[in-house]
Amino acid sequence: MPSSQPRPTERRFNHTVRAALLGSSLAAAGGTGSLAYGAEAQALDAIAAKPYNIPSGPLGRTLADFAAGAGLALSFEPGLTQGLSSPALAGTYSAREAVTRLLADSGLDIVESPGGSYTLVRQPQPDAQELPAVTVTGTEIRESAYGPVEGYRAERTGTATKTDTPIRGTPAAIQVVPKQVIEDQQATRITDVIQNVSSVRPGSSFGNRADSFIVRGFSSFLSARDGFLSNQLFGDPGFIDLASVERVEVLKGPASVLYGLGDPGGLVNIVTKRPLSEAQYKLRGQAGSYDFYRAEADLSQPFNADGTLALRVNAAYQHWDSFRDFFKRSRRVFVAPVLGWQPSESTKVLVDFEYVDQELPFDRGLVASGKGVANVPISRYFGEDFSTFDLNGYQSRYIIEHQLNATWMLRHTGRYQESEADRFSADPRGLRADNRTLNRRATDQHDDADQWTLQLDAIGDFTDAAIGHKLLLGVEAGTARKDVRLATASLAAIDIFDPVYGARPGVFGDPTLTDQEIEYIAGYVQDQIWLGERWKLLLGLRYDDTTQTTVTTTNRTTKVENDARRFSPRAGLMYDVADWVSLYASYSKSFKPVAGTTFDGAPFDPETGEQVEAGIKTEFLDGRVGATLAWYELKRQNVTTADPANTGFSMQTGEQRSRGVELDVTGNIGSGWNLIGSAAYTDAEVTKDNTFTPGNRIQGVPQVSGSLWVTHEIQDGDWKGLGFGAGVFAAGEREGDLANSFQVPGYVRADASLFYRSKHWRVTVGLKNLLDKEYIESPVSRTEVYPGAPLTVLGTLELTF
Repeated sequence: MPSSQPRPTERRFNHTVRAALLGSSLAAAGGTGSLAYGAEAQALDAIAAKPYNIPSGPLGRTLADFAAGAGLALSFEPGLTQGLSSPALAGTYSAREAVTRLLADSGLDIVESPGGSYTLVRQPQPDAQELPAVTVTGTEIRESAYGPVEGYRAERTGTATKTDTPIRGTPAAIQVVPKQVIEDQQATRITDVIQNVSSVRPGSSFGNRADSFIVRGFSSFLSARDGFLSNQLFGDPGFIDLASVERVEVLKGPASVLYGLGDPGGLVNIVTKRPLSEAQYKLRGQAGSYDFYRAEADLSQPFNADGTLALRVNAAYQHWDSFRDFFKRSRRVFVAPVLGWQPSESTKVLVDFEYVDQELPFDRGLVASGKGVANVPISRYFGEDFSTFDLNGYQSRYIIEHQLNATWMLRHTGRYQESEADRFSADPRGLRADNRTLNRRATDQHDDADQWTLQLDAIGDFTDAAIGHKLLLGVEAGTARKDVRLATASLAAIDIFDPVYGARPGVFGDPTLTDQEIEYIAGYVQDQIWLGERWKLLLGLRYDDTTQTTVTTTNRTTKVENDARRFSPRAGLMYDVADWVSLYASYSKSFKPVAGTTFDGAPFDPETGEQVEAGIKTEFLDGRVGATLAWYELKRQNVTTADPANTGFSMQTGEQRSRGVELDVTGNIGSGWNLIGSAAYTDAEVTKDNTFTPGNRIQGVPQVSGSLWVTHEIQDGDWKGLGFGAGVFAAGEREGDLANSFQVPGYVRADASLFYRSKHWRVTVGLKNLLDKEYIESPVSRTEVYPGAPLTVLGTLELTF
């Protein structure tokens, strides 16, 4: 294993570089204090107590600032402090007291070297005979933004800033749902997970094909995986499997400053599991209602003694039926290996691969009749036995990180994604005047899609006088492509109250070929600034240059090219009122290219989003529970709307607005007690449009919604490891479409679970919709209304070796 103490040449190099950086910073700020980093050595206990005012931030930076102010000769390898943070140091302390505070819970200590200088080292592991054995199941001693969360409350995130940053120190609404919540709730879909977050709802499933979300009133089919956006033309090709998910993070509001093309409501980012430094093998089997069966494996194996080369494989096979009257069962195969390699203390490499193969019945759900949903059983299916959707896809990604010195780190990442899908379906087209006969047509569709993305980031931690900086400089380039071949045919209508199945498609017409491609290149800069002890400032700016090309072939070929160049800014300010409460305010914008042209042939401008937000972040119960209260106003602009002077064409005068108040609470409320809860008031409406009346509410968005989930696990005694969970998920009345032509009622759904865990196994029984209530989960249009599942029971047995 590489030595944790630097060689003499490295030590001299670190001294020189750090002293030069600090010297130039102090000189630029007019500072006159002496530089201690690399100065003449003196004993730690001989340094007199003195006042300090060093902001919280990256540990390497705060240690260097302390050493400079104290007159202490201190050296360390950059990799030792990578990913670690320290609290603010404000007040008068002896040098020994200051060091103790800065290194608390870091797993590091300083030791005296020959000549009176000091070196940062890892703390020795306790002797096994002195303390009970402790099993370490991850590569991180403390929480990382990219690793597992202990319990329900995450303290750090990488989604909001693309850096490992405390959630309390981020002037934005960012919520994290850890793996333990997913397991305790027995969640099987990503839409089950995100309902723990305020102002987030499931959207359309595009006919039981893939996930989409409604965040702060606006829908989006885009998500991110470890910070990489899904295909900008259509999102993820299929449903997201949870086997490789470590945590799910939701960044509220426009995220274009870091992620480019996107919708204004927010971003759902999936953080995946990484290899462990010690061998661990988990096998999980699940069985439940509607012939649900799932087998899952999570295997991690290091290849050397110190765990610097390790492989982790997550795989799942799922086979299930449905409460819907499908003719076919669903099937999904998922495999995700990931290889981690750390050739030195300062360099890390991660390479992963994902493969998915799924076959599902195509299903648009129920239909509207009059001002509500047609009065038919929620199991009623309006497809045929040939209605299916098949997907085969894979993606691969790599991350290379190299710590250049105590100040700068380079990160290079890349991803390639490819998928192929076939849809052969019976599509609902609307009820006839008798309100019982549903018109249909048959669709034969084949999709080919691919995407590649490359990113290069430089992250610097440094101090300019009394001001701390975490500077992110980045460039990104990529392309996304989707080719669609679509043909339609006639299909017999169906009686929704007395369906007779067995219809077959007529003759398919000539197919329409649509080839779409987006190419983009972008540059961005972000600075997280610590202004003294209590103020934090976040500034960011991104420039995107995009070209979207659409080629459509029917009887003739047409080509439309839309160029978009946009700056996307973000600014946030945070003030720490006390150690347990902070106030923040922020402003951000987003943009998304729009395909097509006006009647005059002019290409559409990008759709934009603009948000102002203010909030409070707090901690209580000795920091075990965290809460965020946020207010926001968000506008979606340049929305395409019908051109009143030219039938069949569109123009860009539309605008939609969402404003609301949100509350999210997570943490440990007592011995063995955990909770995650949310509440939201959302006022989302059309403000300008040529088709829909201004004032109409946006479909699928309840004005009032919320959730509360609580678990308790017995901590000692004969019943240690036994626990239970219970919760409610609620949503108010929602409009079914933008015309507000029908409504779906609100609902309150109760869930529960019972579990028992020991060192090597866990058994869980989960009950969803405990009271067997009928409800609508997601209305999209008059011919696309998705019902929620009735009472569902799921049992899980997990073995750990």
